[in-house]
Amino acid sequence: MASLLDYAKAQMNEGVWEKSLDNIFTFIEHYIPKHLFNLELAAPQQKALLQGVQDGKRYFIICAPRKSGKTILVAIIACWLVLRNQKFRFFIVSGSQNQAEWLYKYCSEILWPSAPERREFREFFSQFLKGEPKKSVIDLLEGGWIRYSAASKKQVNAPTADGLGMDEYVLIPKDIVQQAWPMVRGSKTPMRFLLSTATPGQENTDSFLDILDEAERIGFEKFEWADTDCPFLQTENARQDAVIAESFLSEDMIITQYKGGVPRRAGRVFPRTLVRRMFVKPDPDNPGYLLGGIPYDPKNLVFQGESKGSFDWGFDHETVMLEGYRDLNHKIIIMKMVCGNGTSAEDWGEQALADTVKHNIEEWLCDSAGAFQNRALQDRGLRVTRRVFGHLYRGKEWMIGLTYDWMQKTTIIVPDTPEFQPLKKQLESYRRGQDGKPKKGNDDKVDSFLCLISGWDPRFYNEDEGYRQKAPAPEAGRDVSEDWKSFSSGDKAWMPNEWKGREEELTRLPWKK
Repeated sequence: MASLLDYAKAQMNEGVWEKSLDNIFTFIEHYIPKHLFNLELAAPQQKALLQGVQDGKRYFIICAPRKSGKTILVAIIACWLVLRNQKFRFFIVSGSQNQAEWLYKYCSEILWPSAPERREFREFFSQFLKGEPKKSVIDLLEGGWIRYSAASKKQVNAPTADGLGMDEYVLIPKDIVQQAWPMVRGSKTPMRFLLSTATPGQENTDSFLDILDEAERIGFEKFEWADTDCPFLQTENARQDAVIAESFLSEDMIITQYKGGVPRRAGRVFPRTLVRRMFVKPDPDNPGYLLGGIPYDPKNLVFQGESKGSFDWGFDHETVMLEGYRDLNHKIIIMKMVCGNGTSAEDWGEQALADTVKHNIEEWLCDSAGAFQNRALQDRGLRVTRRVFGHLYRGKEWMIGLTYDWMQKTTIIVPDTPEFQPLKKQLESYRRGQDGKPKKGNDDKVDSFLCLISGWDPRFYNEDEGYRQKAPAPEAGRDVSEDWKSFSSGDKAWMPNEWKGREEELTRLPWKK
């Protein structure tokens, strides 16, 4: 039986090895054992990541659930990069030595397999290596290497690398990230791979989520996949394990560890991507309009739909008044923001009344803390709906979820003008604390915004049919005194049907038998 080495050499002579160096998919198909990574079972996002590397992209951030193949994928990429350019240097950093060792061991298993049946592949790859891989470094003959390090300042501050892989980024201490980050700045072909599960409450969770939000702006390629994207996580055993986990793991842990999502109680309340997409600049070629043809003339505001306003009363900050409308295209357009010191009920009441008449505002949604101020609006005949931020069911969390839903649908539009910049900055920096609750302070514009958007409850709208009234409750199947269907005027008082035939009994004086 011909040895696999002869087979590998024959393949190389036929051009397969050269094709593998040009095409990472060919490399995986011919040189990566199926038990490590199987292209047929790969998620579409994993294949897109491999294609991005092959296309010459430089910076990658990967968010995925546990055991979904992100570590082995980066190990394969590291091996392909150093074999393709044998002067390439790839450094692995992780939050713990064990985690870094796993990625390094995957690389060793590819380039120096220990299994007897893959001995010929070890002999084939040995022609590129300086002997057997050491405990923490694989050296190539032409000067390239793959090495890993536990998260210590001294070790990450020493070498110069071309590629930097940060495995389980959320677990790496911030000072280690800062020390390791410049390692590739001197390279002609710098590459970064930040991979992690978005585990809540870890030291670098917020930083990881920030980079996810900012990926496009700062030049990172973002790749996210869920458990449902991975066939090997959809087996009967895997699904059963997920069901068991739901019985004792927290909701955030299920979302991040098993489903690959972002924790709800960590980082920014609203992703910057959604916030920035919501703000639309004025059209320079079409004065009086925003980009996309949305009418907006700050000197002559015209509300073209269901109009509402909101107040966040400024007892220890500015009072913020917002106004907007929902148009026939089902877009919520914010038109006006007024900020001012003080909570004078008369002053704000007069301004609200004037705007109500001018813009046909149907409802004002107001912070319930301003009892006197809200009463002043009502005294002027305005319809006021109070929002209690601490309410169990209709409080701030409900308003945040409702607003997030509209933002994801690209429904809210805010003019990207100086007038609305304070709102934009607060939305971008709005965060949760360690207790999972939104942080207080510097949130007056956000609070007014939440109040305003809560006036358009998505449950009452159908995006295809427009406004949909709440379905009335089914009528009770019994006779009640409020049932006016059987009412008729006459000389006898009306009585429910169940009283019929008992007139003498029911009208008898109590002392008569």
